[in-house]
Amino acid sequence: MRVVRDRAEARWFPSRHNLALFRLAAYLCLRRARPEPRDGIFIIDRHQSAMETWLVMSWVTMTLACYLATTLFVDWHLALALPVSLPLAVVLLEVPAIVSALTIAPLFARARTNGFRVNGVVIMLLFSAASAYFARHPSWIRFVAWQFLALLALNAIAAMIVFPLRHSIARLEAQVGGASSAP
Repeated sequence: MRVVRDRAEARWFPSRHNLALFRLAAYLCLRRARPEPRDGIFIIDRHQSAMETWLVMSWVTMTLACYLATTLFVDWHLALALPVSLPLAVVLLEVPAIVSALTIAPLFARARTNGFRVNGVVIMLLFSAASAYFARHPSWIRFVAWQFLALLALNAIAAMIVFPLRHSIARLEAQVGGASSAP
């Protein structure tokens, strides 16, 4: 585990994020950040961005709630279907995570140490397939499906930008103090 002590600009480290969009935004913020000596410790781990986690899970949950509302409650008015679909979406999001952890993750040696990656891939594949299906519908749900597919494509474009910058990102993080390690 890497830690950075007494440097508040470490909150902008791209290595604290999972998705390329957030990594690219953090990189741009870190390049413009001024040194901020302040007491504190930042853990440098891919799963330390609370804002990224909250935004992505809220987006995925609301997207699933929309898919459920248009599928299960097709005869209901949307204003009634979405509030009913939301708690159901929260529960149903756990199913692919549990199933992939029990069936797919044991097949991969690296997955035994990092189940987040396997669960993320499984959930994104399922959402991509569902979005491709709902994007063909003539109702309001196609807009939800297309925004999912558009953000997925935008993240892929950001990944193509961040990948060549990985050495520049590592140098910048090392200059700020990202190479320090826990005692």
